[in-house]
Amino acid sequence: MPQFLIVAYGNTLRSDDGVAWRAAELLRAVLSPSVAGILCVHQLVPEIAENISHVEHAIFIDASVNGAPGEIASTAINSNRDWTPASHRLSPDQILALCKYAYGSAPSATIVSVAGECFEHGEKLSASVEVALPKLVDTVIEVIQRYGTSSVKGMTPHHAEK
Repeated sequence: MPQFLIVAYGNTLRSDDGVAWRAAELLRAVLSPSVAGILCVHQLVPEIAENISHVEHAIFIDASVNGAPGEIASTAINSNRDWTPASHRLSPDQILALCKYAYGSAPSATIVSVAGECFEHGEKLSASVEVALPKLVDTVIEVIQRYGTSSVKGMTPHHAEK
């Protein structure tokens, strides 16, 4: 069982909203499956709580409507909320609350997001998000190195190589 689970979510048919799936493709190329599992979903639903309950740290990747286009944010997620049944679409902290409720504990977790510019119909990323994609991947790798292991198939974040 891997130590991490990366949950990339968003709508790949809504331009920048699909950036997490693109990041997941790049991460699959550099992360050993023994270090991190990668799950791509259109939205966070209760069914993924079981997967998350088996890891030490969950990393959620998403596009955000907040911030300047291309801006990366990495935030620890508070898992101290109580589970209250909600709609079928959940937030990362609600998924963690469901893990605690259904499985007795929740892993630590981080959300890594990039501010999007365009959420219109389309499969292409905006220029600002396309440029930010390597930094988004690097930020996820930094989270993995911070919370666990540095065995990332010899890859270091791009900005560390400069």
